[in-house]
Amino acid sequence: MSGDPLSGDPSLLRRLNAAAALRVLRERDEITVPELAALIGVSRPTAQDLTAQLLREGRLVELTPGSGGVGRPARRFRFRAEAGHVLGVDIGAHKILVLAADLLGRPVAAQRVAVTPELPARDRLDAVRTAIAGCLARPEAAGVRPLATGVGTSGMVDTEGRVAVSDSLPEWTGLDLASELADAAPGPVVVGNDIQLATLAECTGGVSVDVRDCVYLYVGNRLGIGLWLRGELHRGHHGAAGEMVAGDGWELSYQRLLDWFAGHQGAERPTRENAARAVVTAAADGDGGARYTLRAFAECLADSLTRHVAVLDPRAVVLGGGISRAGALLSEPFARRLAESCPYAPEVRTSVLGEESTAIGAARLALDHLEQMEQTERAAQKSPTP
Repeated sequence: MSGDPLSGDPSLLRRLNAAAALRVLRERDEITVPELAALIGVSRPTAQDLTAQLLREGRLVELTPGSGGVGRPARRFRFRAEAGHVLGVDIGAHKILVLAADLLGRPVAAQRVAVTPELPARDRLDAVRTAIAGCLARPEAAGVRPLATGVGTSGMVDTEGRVAVSDSLPEWTGLDLASELADAAPGPVVVGNDIQLATLAECTGGVSVDVRDCVYLYVGNRLGIGLWLRGELHRGHHGAAGEMVAGDGWELSYQRLLDWFAGHQGAERPTRENAARAVVTAAADGDGGARYTLRAFAECLADSLTRHVAVLDPRAVVLGGGISRAGALLSEPFARRLAESCPYAPEVRTSVLGEESTAIGAARLALDHLEQMEQTERAAQKSPTP
């Protein structure tokens, strides 16, 4: 049999055109029929049929024509992002954060539950269930019926969504979070590493939406790297791309903060978290010693990252995590050190998403999963029946 494989299946062609139209609509605030026709490569009558179909399905909204001008105004449409929702869940050592987001990934409701690093796995999972229920019970979540749930967690997450290794959460290694949360999380549950999902959030809706090659460096009470290469998240063969290894010098970076804290904060036991917070606060208040310590910390971080930057040659490095709130006090010495040691110095940017970055990335993971499900269904419909 020869010829166009779609020519004998007009219903399949309509579905493919509708999918192409939705992709374009998600990327634009509003659009006209002629603009849609030009962008997806169909005739104007076909684009008119598509908008009529999507209006009937509730995926499109027709905007009220503006006043003024000569002649009949062109009909304008927008994607109906409120037609569905997803959940993004961040499971960390100190907090559980749940976001409900619309089909463009924009948060509409949130719920946070404080936890401790020592909390047993069963209790942490119960806290996740409580946070999900609390998010959906908020007044601003009225009418939200999530279609899928994305979960970000600390630890190495394999390609099947199982926590392969976790050294920061007790009893977490080996957990199949998708199965564990199936009773509480609406729709299919997809799981990813928290740093990788923060990277996804920054590069699809944060400070690096214009970048195709980026390294995300999470600088909090621990360190983590996320890779955005050729316009997509790079997870690696085992899902472990960006994992820290011994000998990279990361420990020395934090030792500078711990030493400063031990000499300035009395008898309180120094930890990475309280040392980082104290140094950043003191540096922002103008303490010369704290500023020197923070600069030394930034330079040590840059030295540790140099080999990654030299190998990957990214356009940008994004600093995220709690210590990134130090702003220029951290980013400027970090950028100068990278420029001294790398053949091509990347831009250094500071995250704009804050502590919500992993939850936002988890919501994006859920949206991507829904789109992949649609693509799989279209591919199955396109395949000839044996």
